Amino acid sequence: MKVLLKIKLFLFFCIFIFCPFLSAAEEEGAMSYLAAGIGMEQLTYREQIPDLDLTSSDTDLTNWTLYLEGQKGWQNFFVGAKWYIPISTDEAREYWTREGSFEQTNSLTYRWTRIDIHGGYFLHKLLNPYVGISWGYSEQERSNFDNVNNPGIISETATEEVSSFSAMFGIQGSILFTAAWSFSYFAEYLLPFYSNTTNTGLPGWEASGIDGYSYAVSGRLGYDFTETVSLALQITGGRQHWEGSDWIPVGDSRAKWPENDTDFIGGFINIYKQF
Repeated sequence: MKVLLKIKLFLFFCIFIFCPFLSAAEEEGAMSYLAAGIGMEQLTYREQIPDLDLTSSDTDLTNWTLYLEGQKGWQNFFVGAKWYIPISTDEAREYWTREGSFEQTNSLTYRWTRIDIHGGYFLHKLLNPYVGISWGYSEQERSNFDNVNNPGIISETATEEVSSFSAMFGIQGSILFTAAWSFSYFAEYLLPFYSNTTNTGLPGWEASGIDGYSYAVSGRLGYDFTETVSLALQITGGRQHWEGSDWIPVGDSRAKWPENDTDFIGGFINIYKQF
């Protein structure tokens, strides 16, 4: 209910702000293209369970990632999609402390796939609002545990999977420096309305309906080789936050999904084909 209320308030705000200016929108014309790129994305992950004074260290993992994008434009409206696909998986050590003392260390790998679909309005070359839906899927694999209660490496593996759907609100725009050079950007804020988390280390356990948010900002410096082909350097960064779950029964015990944050930053080289 809280998420739906936030969405309604945001939509009301957008309508109140933007509607008076729609009649003054510039005629941008059709802006349609397909893009493909590759780059590196660093994920900085941390968890905490305040109930137990349990905290993990910041864990940095860097994955090679494919980037796909497409947009179809008409005189006033556009639809588009973006897709981040990890194609390699980094591994790092994650450290847990309880009240400042060592609790556990383990290996961690982290893959995060996102697909966004959106539609928007050509309001102004610098400010074009859009709304859409974002699907996210993350897979974290933990292994080689060394726990304060069980000293020594235990070569077990637990895989956590998180899937979610979020309402997305964004703006995008562009600036033309010269006939060949340009800069463009997009900024997005996401509110999840569905989430589900499972863990192979906790058979039968799952957490769903968790509150959170995510935001991302991207900037691109582009160079046009021809009228229809261009190359762009893209930098993307932001944060995803999940509040964590309540304590959920599993067998004769209880478990919870910790509150967690993922800070992300990536650099991509993209090729654009306009049509």
